[in-house]
Amino acid sequence: MTKTRNDLTISEALRDPLIAMVMRADGVKLDDFKQLLETAARKREQRVSPVSKFLNVISNNPAATCSYC
Repeated sequence: MTKTRNDLTISEALRDPLIAMVMRADGVKLDDFKQLLETAARKREQRVSPVSKFLNVISNNPAATCSYC
């Protein structure tokens, strides 16, 4: 995944003062939040993008290509 200027790494999110304030106000523990972020990152990495899925179908089934291609 490409990091843009607005993306935070997990480490940066865990050190962010505003996020820390919200977590304290909501009673969220740092370890629980870290585990949530790491789990979400793993699931995101495992997802197949729609484009990759489409290209895989096309490469495995030439008849699936459109008549204009």
